[in-house]
This record gives sequence, structure tokens and C-alpha cells, in this order.
Amino acid sequence: MRLTYVQVRKITNAAIERYVSLNKHTTGSTVFQGTLYENIAMREMSQKLGMINLERVGGAHDGGVDVTGDWSVVPIYKKMERVLGPYRDKIPKRCTVNGARLTPIASKIESGSEILPLRALVQCKAFTSSKVTPKELRELVGTFGSLVTNSNRDKTVVIMCSPHLLTKDSLKLINGLRIPLIYLRIEMLQFLQGQEKYDFENSGKLINYFENEYAMRLLQGCRIDEWVKYDIYNKIDSRCKK
Repeated sequence: MRLTYVQVRKITNAAIERYVSLNKHTTGSTVFQGTLYENIAMREMSQKLGMINLERVGGAHDGGVDVTGDWSVVPIYKKMERVLGPYRDKIPKRCTVNGARLTPIASKIESGSEILPLRALVQCKAFTSSKVTPKELRELVGTFGSLVTNSNRDKTVVIMCSPHLLTKDSLKLINGLRIPLIYLRIEMLQFLQGQEKYDFENSGKLINYFENEYAMRLLQGCRIDEWVKYDIYNKIDSRCKK
């Protein structure tokens, strides 16, 4: 499968506002709404998770991948250690999830090994009323399998972004996977009260961060869920730089 990349500048509120202004005559189209949501998701992943090199993917053969990027979790691990102290639970050197063996990234950090950024494959579902179905999640898993070799399984994370919570069936499905999958609940942009202008400052936010069982073991000790839940990225450095 071949991915075609679309050059994207830094995703800021001003950049997203320019996109809306340049495409104001097509705001009702699904293409506009889909691209707008991708931009919002990229903004949130950049500012709150510290992802870099985020690019939108275009073309008929993208396999359902909308955005790619690089994600180093080491800065988050180190800053969480400074804020909350050392991780209390013992991190195993190796563990098994759904029959697959993996080495937690925090174990590698503690041993002094070089840690390369994770490759992120992102799919955005800009639904206004529909929850993500197990079928769509299976398709995303299939895309992961076609793009990522077994040897790179723990070097790549698949991310789905949607405005809605997961269903019970979807939760059961993703927790049985042998790949790291993260679900980001990112709300749609809302209009300012009484206006036909988007509220870029107070809407389109990352509401929930969820790791499936495999990702939870891979990222054990990094405490990314707490990083997001308690807005620690705002208290230290929203760009997560060292």
C-alpha cells in the first residue's frame, strides 16, 4: 500500500481559521468537514501529546490513514517522573498481551537504551451522530497489518480520533488486539454562541485518551493518561520538548 502525503504547515488556530476562510463556500460538504476535523485532531495531538512531523495523507490508496506523524513518549515519561515522582509499580522487562510478547518502552528508558519516536498512523472519523463501529475498527486494524511488519509492531501506534465514546463491542474488540491502538475522543468544532463563526479557542478539544490493552502494556509507566487527564501538558510545556 502506498501513501501520498500532503504538505501541512504548523497546525495553529490561525492556520485552521485560514482554511475555513478559504473554503467558506464549501463548509457544508463532507470533504470540508472531514479536513477540518483532521486539522483539529492534528492540533490536539501536537499541542497535548507532543507529536511532530504531522502530515495529512491523501489519495485513493491511503487505506483509511488520514494523518501520519512521529511521537516520542520519552519527554512525557521524564516530566511525569519529575511531577509525580518515580512510577511505583515494577515495570517488567517483557510481558505478553493476547499471545504477543513485547518490551515496555519505560523498561528500555530505565535501562538506558536509545528510544526512537513511535510512528503514528491516524484515522479521523468526523461523525456528528454515529459511534465508531467494530467493522470500522477492524478495517483500521487491517490497514495497520498492511503497512506495518511484525518486527515494527511495537514501533508504530495506530490512533483513531472521533467525537464519540466507544461502544462496549468496540472496547471488547480493541482490547483483544495484538497491536497498540489508542482512541482519542476529540470533539467537533462548535460555533460561537449566536454567531456563524467557529470557536477555535474553546471547542475541538481532546476530551478522552484511551489505550487498548496492548498499548497500555507497551506504554506502562509513561503515564500518558494522567498527562492528559490532569492537563499536565499545560502546566509544564505544551510542546513536550526536552
